[in-house]
Amino acid sequence: MANLLVDDKLKAQVTNLENTIKNEVESGNAECAMDQTTLRHFYVPINEEYGCGTYTRELTVPKGMSFTGALHRHSHMTFLMKGELLVVSETGKKHIKAPHTWVTPSGAKRAFYAVEDSILTNVHLTKHLGEENLEQMEEEVIAPSYTAMGLKEPDLTILLAEK
Repeated sequence: MANLLVDDKLKAQVTNLENTIKNEVESGNAECAMDQTTLRHFYVPINEEYGCGTYTRELTVPKGMSFTGALHRHSHMTFLMKGELLVVSETGKKHIKAPHTWVTPSGAKRAFYAVEDSILTNVHLTKHLGEENLEQMEEEVIAPSYTAMGLKEPDLTILLAEK
């Protein structure tokens, strides 16, 4: 993983927000807004010289939506193409406006709040391309947990000390 200045409390807050959103939707106390988003996939063919292709995910998010991003196994490019987001990750809090480009490091996880309707795009290198291989691609670029990446899970007890 890249050398990040990791704030364990922020890392725990992102995970806690993700758990809270999931629990509120599952309990019926909140409505899942994913039907208000659009996720499009784009593919660049495999370049034999480099042995990989490019997989791009474009997410359209409505104003007012809170969400967490996936835990990514590899560094990749991220672009805010349209809109304005508040972003929290283990490296800090940011308020960004389009157009904005950054490198998402391996092992990064973020929480977002859409201040405006926004379009967020991630670009990944992959050995698997096409809709028929979407599950393989996502398994290649997205980790189900920090442990699956050989990293320590966030310590949510840090947040209990605040109460």
